[in-house]
Amino acid sequence: MSQIQGTDTVVLGISVDDEASHKKFQEEERFGFPLLADTEFAVSKTYSGIMERFQASNRSTFVIDKAGYIRAIDRDVNTQTHGADLVELIEESVPGPIEVGQPAPDMIASDENGKTYQLSSFKGKKNVVIAFYPKDFTGG
Repeated sequence: MSQIQGTDTVVLGISVDDEASHKKFQEEERFGFPLLADTEFAVSKTYSGIMERFQASNRSTFVIDKAGYIRAIDRDVNTQTHGADLVELIEESVPGPIEVGQPAPDMIASDENGKTYQLSSFKGKKNVVIAFYPKDFTGG
C-alpha cells in the first residue's frame, strides 16, 4: 500500500457484499483500504459487469486520473501480484496530461464502516483505483 500511496492515489475495493460482510472481511484481511458495498449491483454493472452464475462482481481494476478519466483497465487481475501490478499500472497510465480517454461515470457506495464515498469527490484531488472482486471470502 505504501508504494501506491506514494503515487497520490486512493484505493477503493468494491463488491456486491454488504457493509457487515466487509467489516468482518476487513478485520480478517486488513487490506489497508476501504471496501465499498454495491449491494444493488449498480456500480458493478457500470464498471466490472456481473458474474450472473455467482451474483458477484467480475474481478477487475480501473485506474481513474485526477481529472476523472479512465486511464487503464485490468480485467485479468492476478491476486498474488495485484499490489505490484497496480503500482506499475498507475505509473504507466497516469504520468502526463490527458490526451485521450473516457470520463469515469460517477458512483456512490459505502464502506464496511458505513462511510460514503463518491467518485467525483476525488476529482482534482487524487487519482482513484477501483478494484472489483467477486465476493468477500472467495479464493483467488
